Amino acid sequence: MVMLDQTVVAIALDPVAQSLGLTTFVMHAMVLVYSLAMSAFTPVGAMVSRRFGLLHTFRFGTAVFAIASGLCVLAPRGDGAEPYLLTMRAVQGVGAALMLPVATTLIADVYEERERGRALAMYAGLAQVFFVVGPVVGAVLIDYLGWFSVFLVNVPVGALALWAIAESHVRDATSPGGVLTVGQPVAVVLSLGAFVFGLYQCGVWGVTDPRTLVALVGGAVALALTVRLVLRSPRPLVDLRLLRIRRYAVEVALTFTVQASQLILLVHGTLFLRQAMDQSLRATGLSLLPLVTALATGTFLSGYLLDRFRSVRVPALIGLTAGAFGSLAWTLALPSLDYRWQVPGMVLAGLGMGMPVPALSAEMMRAVPAEKRADASVVRQTFRQLGGALGLASAGAVVLGVNDDSEDAVGVISAGATPAAFLIASSLLGIALLFAALMLPRRTRA
Repeated sequence: MVMLDQTVVAIALDPVAQSLGLTTFVMHAMVLVYSLAMSAFTPVGAMVSRRFGLLHTFRFGTAVFAIASGLCVLAPRGDGAEPYLLTMRAVQGVGAALMLPVATTLIADVYEERERGRALAMYAGLAQVFFVVGPVVGAVLIDYLGWFSVFLVNVPVGALALWAIAESHVRDATSPGGVLTVGQPVAVVLSLGAFVFGLYQCGVWGVTDPRTLVALVGGAVALALTVRLVLRSPRPLVDLRLLRIRRYAVEVALTFTVQASQLILLVHGTLFLRQAMDQSLRATGLSLLPLVTALATGTFLSGYLLDRFRSVRVPALIGLTAGAFGSLAWTLALPSLDYRWQVPGMVLAGLGMGMPVPALSAEMMRAVPAEKRADASVVRQTFRQLGGALGLASAGAVVLGVNDDSEDAVGVISAGATPAAFLIASSLLGIALLFAALMLPRRTRA
């Protein structure tokens, strides 16, 4: 359900903006607040699961996600559309944050080490099936029913998920009774929101504008104080001390970077096909299939390569190399406005970005003590979603700086602005490749 939402909403951004009169800022913010809410509330989801149990938290998150998605269809026209939609998207992100930490924890606990890489790759691959069909499903739904249908579709999917949980008779492996705190969650949400807002506003106000500097510096200071608060707490919201494990910290950083690049390419690639190339909704959905199919294929290959070579370096380095060169090739093909030249870069970028994450997820679970796997999963998911939010905010700031003000006002991104966002993604993947080559362990595990 969460993966379906990512690609379906990407397709819906332009129709929603044109129907409700949204600006480019709000178009970006519809994706940004969702990712930001997921990153900020993933630790809260873990805290709630310790208090009420994994399955109770998972069910509640599923219901919140589906209901908030359904309420998006009630967005009013006029000035009220922007705050209403962004609020509902943030609530969706909260629902997703209550679900995601649970799944990886259960898989890591259930499967033995020798099977864990393939199991996590299968989990990611099945989720990617929805990721793949999302563009086509979204295009067909919007064509026949309107933009609101892409949000309404999550209601029956959520109901199906809750039914499947009930039918599976899974027992909650946790013993509820943890402590709930308020101060740390509030500090995390406010500090992350302030910093991401300042980063995004660089494109609106300018990098040297005093308002930008105040927002960025204030957000950075607030984040630093929040990290200090969490580290000094006897009951930390998220166990940041795990980042002292060098191998684990390296793999979290790589996951952060890959997610940042993936969200940039998905959102801005979709808008480029739709707006700059003036494709129909169905054509846009079909045109995205090489990217999302390659992403799904990469996640399946990841587990195979990890189990075959017994080294996380193989899928990580192959994937990051393909991703960096593919993203650059796609960037260079954009000015031609010829879709055929874009396909090789799309396929290579998708395949490359799909490979590292499942292998890194499996290795992260190996890098920490067994009793810390749940906390490790929370930290990983938090930084992964934060990577998407910061990556999209950075690219959005660059696009707003390059884009014409008149186009920003009507929710249109010019053909000349998109390559700037793609260069951010290509640079991030290149930095990740260099970092992985230097920092990932060279030993092959037995």
